[in-house]
Amino acid sequence: MLAQQCAQQPLFAQVQLILSSPYTRALQTALEIVRFNDIPLKVELELHEWLPDNTGSRTDTNEQAATAHKLYRQHAGKRTTASPRPYESAAEMKARFLATLNKYAASYDCIACVTHGEVMRQFGDQKDVDCCGVRVIAVN
Repeated sequence: MLAQQCAQQPLFAQVQLILSSPYTRALQTALEIVRFNDIPLKVELELHEWLPDNTGSRTDTNEQAATAHKLYRQHAGKRTTASPRPYESAAEMKARFLATLNKYAASYDCIACVTHGEVMRQFGDQKDVDCCGVRVIAVN
């Protein structure tokens, strides 16, 4: 229901392309937007949520992931050199997101991204983002 309401927002009339995280819930939301607005959709692997282990081996347990998240929050998204967990920093997450957008920037004037709250928090006031929340950002 939230995704259907989100899809009806007038701002989607300007959108030329939707990029979506590959995670199930994000794809479900993106498909509702596509269904209502008939906008092309591309799935981008790099639009995934924050990583509690950015080594690529995903060896963390639930407890280790919780510890990484606690450290991430305590250090305002920074990873200290003394950190026992190799979590993704806020700067790394933002750079990953922007690199994905930059692949499309020359071809599109208005792109919608369906991604995750922690990724969206990197653009704006750092408050939590509601499920199906929308943020408008300008990327130069």
